Amino acid sequence: MIKEGDQVVCVDDVFDPRSMQIIPNRPIKDKIYTIREMRYYDMHDKMGVTLVEIKNAKNVRDFFGKTQEPSFNITRFAPLDQVLDNISIEELEEAVL
Repeated sequence: MIKEGDQVVCVDDVFDPRSMQIIPNRPIKDKIYTIREMRYYDMHDKMGVTLVEIKNAKNVRDFFGKTQEPSFNITRFAPLDQVLDNISIEELEEAVL
């Protein structure tokens, strides 16, 4: 389970054009990030995260009308240790050479 402070790898960096207008700074696939904050959106039954390495303006409103920084769906990320467990020795050697 991912929690605040964990390192994760972006596995999905495809955003729709509307989101790209609202969120100028977005995660990039295969890059490592650190979870800064986690937000549960119960009306959507989704978990959003903000990242230490990425900051955006507070330009979206929550359910109560409070302006906040946009978050990214947690499904866009995989735990770093899980990704490392799935990398073969050959892949590591190729990355180093």
